[in-house]
Amino acid sequence: MYGRHDPSTGPKLLVTACNALAVAGAAWFLLLGGTDTVGDWFGTDLERADTLRRVLLVSLSAVYLLRFVATTFVMLKRKMEWSEAATVGAWVVVIHGTMAYFGGTDTDSPGFLVWLGVVLYAVGSWLNTGSEYQRKLWKQRPENKGRLYTGGLFRYSMHINYFGDTVLFTGFALVTGTVWAFAIPLVMACMFVFLNIPMLDKYLAERYGEAFEEYSARTAKFIPFVY
Repeated sequence: MYGRHDPSTGPKLLVTACNALAVAGAAWFLLLGGTDTVGDWFGTDLERADTLRRVLLVSLSAVYLLRFVATTFVMLKRKMEWSEAATVGAWVVVIHGTMAYFGGTDTDSPGFLVWLGVVLYAVGSWLNTGSEYQRKLWKQRPENKGRLYTGGLFRYSMHINYFGDTVLFTGFALVTGTVWAFAIPLVMACMFVFLNIPMLDKYLAERYGEAFEEYSARTAKFIPFVY
C-alpha cells in the first residue's frame, strides 16, 4: 500500500463514515440519554459519570474525528484499500465505544489525572498531526521530490506520528478514569511496533537505501531518545 498514490475516495469515505457514526453514538450514550437506554437493553442500571467527564469524552472523540478527516483527505496521498478502510473503520468504532462506555459509567469525580489526560491528548495530537503537516509542506517543494524526509519532529523519532497517536490515546484513557480503557493505547502501540513499523521500514529501506540506513542508525524508531 505504500508508495502508490491514489485518491481512494470510496475507502476514505467508508472509514470516515464509521468514525463519524461512532462519535455520534458516543455523544448519544454520554449526553443524550443513551446510558439509560443501554442499561434497559441489558436489564441493569448503568452508573452515570460526572457531567464534566462526559462532556470531555465527547469533545475528545469529536476532535479526533476532525483530525482524522484532515489527515485522511488532506495529508494522506497513498492508496487506501477497501480492506484497510474496513479494518480501520471497525477499530475506530471500538475506540470510541470503549472510551464512551468506560468513561461514561465511571462515577469518580474528575481530578488531576483527567486534566493530565487532556494535556497528553493535546500533546499527542500535535505530535501526530503536526509532524504529518511538516512532512507534507516539505514534500510539496519540487527540490525534495524523491528524497527521504528526516526533519521536523521526525528527527526525534522515525515514526513520531505513531508515537503521537499512542500518547493521545493514553491521555484519552486517563480521561475515562478507568484502567480498562488503557487496552486501547496498549493494543495500538503493539500494532505499531510489531506490524506497521516493520512494514513501513521495509518499504522505506527498499526505496531510499543508504539514506534510510543512515537515518535509522541515528534516530529512535518509536519513542524519542529511548527506542
